[in-house]
Amino acid sequence: MIRLFVDLSLAENQSIPLDEKQGHYLMHVMRCRPEDRILVFNGRDGEWEALIQAVSKKSWAVVPVRQVRKQVSDKPVILCPALIKKENFDFVLQKATELGVTDIRPIVTQRTVVRQLNKARAEATVREAAEQCERLTVPTIADPVMLPQALADLPTDVRVVYLSERGVTTAPVPKDDIVAFVIGPEGGFTPDEIDLLARRKGSLSCHLGTTILRAETAAIAILSCYAFHIFDRSDEK
Repeated sequence: MIRLFVDLSLAENQSIPLDEKQGHYLMHVMRCRPEDRILVFNGRDGEWEALIQAVSKKSWAVVPVRQVRKQVSDKPVILCPALIKKENFDFVLQKATELGVTDIRPIVTQRTVVRQLNKARAEATVREAAEQCERLTVPTIADPVMLPQALADLPTDVRVVYLSERGVTTAPVPKDDIVAFVIGPEGGFTPDEIDLLARRKGSLSCHLGTTILRAETAAIAILSCYAFHIFDRSDEK
């Protein structure tokens, strides 16, 4: 069933206006009609089955009729990816959303080539990814900052895990920790940046194999490993 994120409160029989882009998507792309049913969520009130309602020829709304999933809290997972080329960064945003990241904090490093982020585009990307992957929440996206500032902004109880293509894995990531994964740019971190990351209290270095991974591949690889790590229940049997 079609899913839409709406940034308004959801309650039974409360009409929710759609913006022009959402109305166009439903009517002209998906060929929906009034009284068709879709799913809506807002990251706070769970997921609802809703009826499409025509307000006028160019104005549409949805009316929640029943809650199909209650809201649940996500385990906090932070991703601090260095900015890379637009298409590749979009891929990171999409897959990070699918893999459960809750907080995306883009960084600028000494070897970063791309220095700006189209935040509206990035927010649309994670919103659409959340709609497609059946998440009940959408990751937040911060404005890009330099690596030292990004580390300073992280709470002291957050475990920093940074990827080093020529380093070693120093220790397993404890399941109960709140983790921030720090991913370098195409050219990797500089020695000074590695030293800065290593000196943060409790930080861990992670090495992902014998080949050099692209920045977007590294992000997806570490998030996939972590998702398996925290959601695996085989040790409980």
